[in-house]
Amino acid sequence: MGFILTNLLIRLFVKDHKNTSNVTVRERYGKFAGIVGIASNFLLFVIKIIAGTLFRSISITADAVNNLTDSASSFITIIGFKISGKPADEKHPYGHARMEYISGLIVTFIVSLLGVQLIQSSAKKIINPVPGEFSIISIIILAVSIFIKLWQCLFYRKIGRIINSATLFAVSADSRNDTFSTSAVLVAAVISKLTGFDLDGYMGAVVAILILVSGIKLMN
Repeated sequence: MGFILTNLLIRLFVKDHKNTSNVTVRERYGKFAGIVGIASNFLLFVIKIIAGTLFRSISITADAVNNLTDSASSFITIIGFKISGKPADEKHPYGHARMEYISGLIVTFIVSLLGVQLIQSSAKKIINPVPGEFSIISIIILAVSIFIKLWQCLFYRKIGRIINSATLFAVSADSRNDTFSTSAVLVAAVISKLTGFDLDGYMGAVVAILILVSGIKLMN
């Protein structure tokens, strides 16, 4: 289903999508991926920030901020492809393609920074646990978010393979990490509700370490 949707979107919004050797078409793919990322991540941010506020859930609110960061990463991706698509000039005789790799490094830096911040937040939650108020609605929101993030991961990976983009492979890895992060929030919410023991901090620490390790690997 996800691949069908991705292929349909490519045919609808990427002009001359089969001509991937063309620099202009490659730029279109990059911009398209960035726009999809901005729209989907901002939608997740709005939904989660509302849910986090209504149910006074710190973990959902933090996950919402994570999605807002992903929107910023998608914006950086668009800028990177826009610059890399410029023709060569006197100052850049070999073109601007290297700028795409720079934007990819920026994305990996954001991933790593997020991991560090989550470790700090998780440590605070372990020391001073703050129980959240979860409902069926919040659990459904988290489950839908996991599905969307998984689709994003496959979406970026597919386009990354089509145009051989290091930037999109980095963003795909970031989306994959987000599925772990949101899954941890969901699992912690369910277990905490059933047992009364707050697992937010512990689950957050595990996910933060995974994200940080992934960010380090992406920089190599």
